[in-house]
Amino acid sequence: MKPIAIALAASCVATAVVAQDEPLPQTLFTNVNVYDGVTPELIMDANVLVEGNLIAQVSTEAIQAPNATVVDGGGRTLTPGLTDTHTHLHIVAPAVDMEQMPGQEAGIRGAVAAEDMLMRGFTTVRDLCGNTHGMRRAINDGVIPGPRIVSAGACIGGWSSHADFMTDTSVKGQTNMERIGMVRIADGPDEVRLAIREEMRKGASFIKIMIGGGLSSRYDPLDVTTMSKEEIEAAVDETARWGTYVTAHAYTDVSLNLGMDAGMVTFEHMHLAGRETFERLAEIGAVVSSQVGVVPTLCDNPLFNTAATKAKACNLQEGGIASFGFINDLNIRTGYGVDSFGSLEGYRYNSEAMIVRKGYFSNDKILEQMFANNAELIAMTGERNPYKDGPLAVIEPGAYADIILVEGDPTEDVAVFSDWENGIDLVMKDGVIYRNDL
Repeated sequence: MKPIAIALAASCVATAVVAQDEPLPQTLFTNVNVYDGVTPELIMDANVLVEGNLIAQVSTEAIQAPNATVVDGGGRTLTPGLTDTHTHLHIVAPAVDMEQMPGQEAGIRGAVAAEDMLMRGFTTVRDLCGNTHGMRRAINDGVIPGPRIVSAGACIGGWSSHADFMTDTSVKGQTNMERIGMVRIADGPDEVRLAIREEMRKGASFIKIMIGGGLSSRYDPLDVTTMSKEEIEAAVDETARWGTYVTAHAYTDVSLNLGMDAGMVTFEHMHLAGRETFERLAEIGAVVSSQVGVVPTLCDNPLFNTAATKAKACNLQEGGIASFGFINDLNIRTGYGVDSFGSLEGYRYNSEAMIVRKGYFSNDKILEQMFANNAELIAMTGERNPYKDGPLAVIEPGAYADIILVEGDPTEDVAVFSDWENGIDLVMKDGVIYRNDL
């Protein structure tokens, strides 16, 4: 039997060598103007060569690639794929309905939203709450189309926190939201550590905790702080042990300062904080994600139709608009994310929200948020980043070949990304063209 085994092993080695010698598939984009995701001006009349799933060359000179599939851009702008650093691909319905929804249904609905996200040009998302690990694996294996997913897994908080969407009679550990991996109810430092370890075991890249009250949850007024410093310190320590970080749902000065006291450098929302808190965020070099797009219309949003939720929404609208000014004045690095969830219409809002940002930030700032800052939020996950072969959200040699072709110049107006049906003509992710309307 040994000679046969040796022969088989030798055959496998030979096959592997042959496979390694096979040239990678190439795609050559010609006649394009390039926005590289970093410099707020175009590289005119350029060519971009993709080999396999990475960008090989970017040049204003002709690129010799006789075996490449040639895509004539026709003078369109070639940019990195879009990213959204605060979405919820598993929260496919209002939270109150999710408590009754089977996990299989949530996964199927999420897969539909993921494909739609990709076809609108979003090649990477940072998912902030939900069991998207299986969806990520299916997308990465080519089973279903969708964006890259960098997932926090289940969001973690105690009873009566923004992780608590249960009924009044629910029993901890026996709710549907916990069962399908949407949230994790954890009270006390030890339970927080256990929850983080289990989420990292499932494949989370970072962790989200619920420090303060929320809008769509029932038991937590906006002014309350729902985690102790000891619980937050446990989360900071535990994620650091995994080589990544913890971010938090936090609106108020108290919640944000409590998180910073515990060593946190990344937060979501922040819509009710004052200038002094934002000054501290600037001092520590925080990279945050503030959901600018949804805030100006919160007060009139029909989803918040009870007296309690409407009061919360109006409060967040007023405070949120003020917070955008602090972010702008203090040059705090904030990403582009929309907090999209609940329906296909809700997910599609991230294509429109960049237009809303124009009311608060310059075009250059919005581009920085959408590309460089979003890439930083993902890179901060370190070794837990599932996409380590190259940088994301940039057009340069060695970067992932996540590319879109758009009509118009985003360095003049980011709104060119919004008209995804007519203005985005090609979407490539990982070197594969998923949409081509040229």
